[in-house]
Amino acid sequence: MRVLLTIVTVLILSTSGLSQDVHFSQFFATPLFTNPAFTGHFDGTYRFSGMIRRQWQSVSPEPFQTHGGGIDLRDAAKIKGLGIGLSLLQDFAGLSSTTFNQAELSLASHIRIGSAKRGGIHLGGTVGYFTSSNDISRLSWNNQFNGTQHDPTLPSGEIQGNQVNKLNYSGGIYVDQVANERHRFGVGLAIQNIAEPDISMFKASENKMFRLYSAHVLSSFPIGATWDIMPAGRAMIQGPYDQYIIGTAFRHHLVDSEISKQSFQFGFWGRWKDAGYVSAGLQMEDLYVGASYDVNLSSLQPATNYRGAWEVTLIYIIRTVREKSKRLRVCPDYL
Repeated sequence: MRVLLTIVTVLILSTSGLSQDVHFSQFFATPLFTNPAFTGHFDGTYRFSGMIRRQWQSVSPEPFQTHGGGIDLRDAAKIKGLGIGLSLLQDFAGLSSTTFNQAELSLASHIRIGSAKRGGIHLGGTVGYFTSSNDISRLSWNNQFNGTQHDPTLPSGEIQGNQVNKLNYSGGIYVDQVANERHRFGVGLAIQNIAEPDISMFKASENKMFRLYSAHVLSSFPIGATWDIMPAGRAMIQGPYDQYIIGTAFRHHLVDSEISKQSFQFGFWGRWKDAGYVSAGLQMEDLYVGASYDVNLSSLQPATNYRGAWEVTLIYIIRTVREKSKRLRVCPDYL
């Protein structure tokens, strides 16, 4: 059984669309991990964000787990248009205990276009430090088969790799137009792993972390007095891997008022040749909570029985300066 789980783990690693970088289904609710240009791009003073993702729980006793969090500031150091952020990420991959830890510092500049309050050109970049390691003693190997069954006391004959410690860099741009607080459209581009760091755990070999190129579209359009439609999409290319997400969410404002900041939303999304998923979110004043569940549609579907991943996101905004006049805001109010 343990050998079977090891095989499944290897298959998961090899068939995941972007196997080198962590990605979230709710890319629209993980701003610091989607594009550094989103740093400080929100209505408020401080923004706290967090997310949890668990994947492949149906095929492994130790599922893949991703935890992330961050804080960013708008108009940092009292400089108009300057955003500063700090994000932390941990990714744990199943039986091999492959662990990826990363801390990133991000900076962004927000340039308004014309008289737009929030629309404009947004430029950002990050510098980060990450570590990566694994524990091969937790896996099963051919040399540990004693002729009848797996014997973990036998030597595996494998060499434990060294921990990887590297710097990493990314950059991005986001351009948006806000006609009003419920009607907006934005397009962004980002590049991660600009320096393509070597992540091999063995000195005799090289394994570069490919650059990750991503493009994303976010939008919101009113379709009634209290309803909005929010089409969005994301495309990612990393070395030989690619991934494409498209879908839409529908948002209902719970109070038909120009000072309303209470709404709920639900969405339907597709990840090309990989999964379909649903999302839901609730905004109550400056707190947003979102959740999603993936239905696996890839070649691993027979093993997963369609079960994929669940994900929870949270965003909380603190405002130290209140606006003199309030208008109906885009909700969720995190971009």
